[in-house]
Amino acid sequence: MHKPLLLVAFLGLAACTQQSQEEYATVAGSRLAISAEMTPGVIDAKFVLRINGAPVINDRTEPFGGTSQNFSGSYDGRPVSARVTAVSKMFSAYTMVDVFIDGQLVETLTI
Repeated sequence: MHKPLLLVAFLGLAACTQQSQEEYATVAGSRLAISAEMTPGVIDAKFVLRINGAPVINDRTEPFGGTSQNFSGSYDGRPVSARVTAVSKMFSAYTMVDVFIDGQLVETLTI
């Protein structure tokens, strides 16, 4: 009787989206609102990077791809890349996202 309940609880936890705070950066005179979100799956996760509310990167992580993975997209004709790193410490775990526009680091987000 409890097995279906445990399965539903596990699947519910696996589908919880984690978001960063929206951060602001100025690039070439334009102020950009940058945010990221991860939706964990069973063996991978969905990663979305938004700039000014528009999804710039919408991709899935590689299963067993290691603690750091790179993603790319474009915004307003400029190349955008994100380095997503899983950080584990003794009593905490979080995801750090370094956002690059035109090859320049413009923001570091924490999920």
